[in-house]
Amino acid sequence: MTGAGARTAPRLLVGSALSAAALTVLAVLVAAGSDAVGAFDAGARELAARAFGPSAGPWPGAGGRADLAGSTLLAVLVVAALGVLLVRRRFGAALWLLGGLTAQFVAETVLGPLVGRASPVPADGTPPDAGFSFPSGHAASATLAVVVLVAVARARTGTPLWWTCLGVGALLVLAVGVTRVIADAHHPADVVGGWLLGLTVGLAVAPRPGTSGARGKSGARGKSGARGKEA
Repeated sequence: MTGAGARTAPRLLVGSALSAAALTVLAVLVAAGSDAVGAFDAGARELAARAFGPSAGPWPGAGGRADLAGSTLLAVLVVAALGVLLVRRRFGAALWLLGGLTAQFVAETVLGPLVGRASPVPADGTPPDAGFSFPSGHAASATLAVVVLVAVARARTGTPLWWTCLGVGALLVLAVGVTRVIADAHHPADVVGGWLLGLTVGLAVAPRPGTSGARGKSGARGKSGARGKEA
């Protein structure tokens, strides 16, 4: 990794470290039953109720429309990310994305029992999920996929296409998080924890070989120049 990619890598790693620190602070507050976290959850749920209506009908609960929508959005996002990377022959980036998803799953599996937060009780009165609620794996995976895609495209940073991709990706990540709250699958703070976990892993994976958008071009120019000199 050379040039712009080499200069960007330390910033991404710093961003990963800051995200990890924020995730740690949030996990401690959630585990301690912080009033601030409770107030945030209540406020976010009230905002969701105003925007999408009361939590009732076919949307909440496991297997409800919100749960199905969130899972579908996540699947489409991850498959699309892998598809784009494979079509563009970014095989290294695709492997790093899969490795990042694995690391994220391990992290959330460890964090769940450490924080020990129970899943929210669904509005329809059905029993809550028996698993742990913090952090949201859906939110983490969606964030990770978008971060890796944006890292691959960073050679076009600042162009209208790059901003469009970033905006659409951010909206999809937000949508996945909102569906997890509406579905009563997670508390709002759990979704924020998932976003932070996705940023932590995604920004750590982004500087790895094969994910730099500038690397392939510089490498191609180098090979082209070498062939010209030999001729």
